Amino acid sequence: MDSARSIIFTAVGRAIAPRIPMRVSEWAEKNRILSGKGSQMAGQWRNDRNPLQIEIMDSQSARSPVHEAVALLPIQFGKSEIETNVLAYAMCEDPGPTMVVLPGEVSMNKWIDQKLNPLIDSCPSVQRVLTSLASRESSNRRAFKDFEGGQLYIEHAGNPTRLKSTSVKRMLVDEFSSFAVALKTGDDPDEMLNGRNSAFPSTYKRLKVGTPDTVGTCRLTALWDKSDQRLFHVACPDCDAKQPLEWSGLQWTPEAARCWYGCRECGVVIEEYQKTAMIAQAHARQQAGELGIGWV
Repeated sequence: MDSARSIIFTAVGRAIAPRIPMRVSEWAEKNRILSGKGSQMAGQWRNDRNPLQIEIMDSQSARSPVHEAVALLPIQFGKSEIETNVLAYAMCEDPGPTMVVLPGEVSMNKWIDQKLNPLIDSCPSVQRVLTSLASRESSNRRAFKDFEGGQLYIEHAGNPTRLKSTSVKRMLVDEFSSFAVALKTGDDPDEMLNGRNSAFPSTYKRLKVGTPDTVGTCRLTALWDKSDQRLFHVACPDCDAKQPLEWSGLQWTPEAARCWYGCRECGVVIEEYQKTAMIAQAHARQQAGELGIGWV
């Protein structure tokens, strides 16, 4: 009898205990299914394919103290997949009004077709929280989704009037480096976007992502300069010196037949085949440099 009572009490305790939200990377590895329409690698999401994405994603977890993050990243790094994982996590684990903002109408429609719709089609966890799948193809619902505990708004910088009228808990800004210095209304894009979170002073999350643009005019670089400027550091396979991978370390033969990376401490040649093991152990450090992530 005592044993049965103990089992019952344990089960009830687990049932009524508050649920601790997972980190974004944990949620993605457990629930994210990549569609062949939106990704070259269809199937279950795996964090080990690009470990450098993990810290950026986890900064957007419900338990993370980070409110605003900026990610200044190279081409083909998987920026859109980071944003898609954060969005899916928000809908399923940390719901609330959410907005995705892109530079223009063309890029917005492309993002809906190539990222959002494949996410909905291939990920059962996201399908379960949507209040209506039937409205997905409707033209007037294309840029809006209603889900349990929140709403998803997809907007573009060319429509500042609609941007101004929406308050959200979470904001994802894609290719912020492509945003104009000033919108046609005269508003500063950064200030206007930040104002969308004013109704959520203690729980808001902002992630601005992109590739660096022209020096001196790139809005994303200017924002990163204000952050704690984290760079991903890797260990040299020979001397174990921790260092960021920078363009200046890349070396090649005069005819460009062979290319390698040189350790800035010991000068050893680091070959391409060693990159995977190095990146698997990489971590971000607060240090200024060319490319990186930062908590603002």
